Amino acid sequence: MIVIVQFRRSTGKLIGIDRFCDEDFWPSLDRLAELDRQNTEPQDVEVVRLTSQSEAMLARTHGNYFSEYAMSNVQTDVVKAE
Repeated sequence: MIVIVQFRRSTGKLIGIDRFCDEDFWPSLDRLAELDRQNTEPQDVEVVRLTSQSEAMLARTHGNYFSEYAMSNVQTDVVKAE
């Protein structure tokens, strides 16, 4: 699985999340490049591409992006780490 997150450092919240299956390697890179070009606040907004076998694993390894607080203003079906 491939996930691209847009994370606002000043608030600690996600402002966007895109999910791709592993087969969408190149489209995910295209989306990352598009979001990087659109990012007018590079000092405050992180645009990050992550890969993992599951979203639950990403929640464990990159918890700052997937915490309940960080996800609070993004509608999603993220699997939370236990």
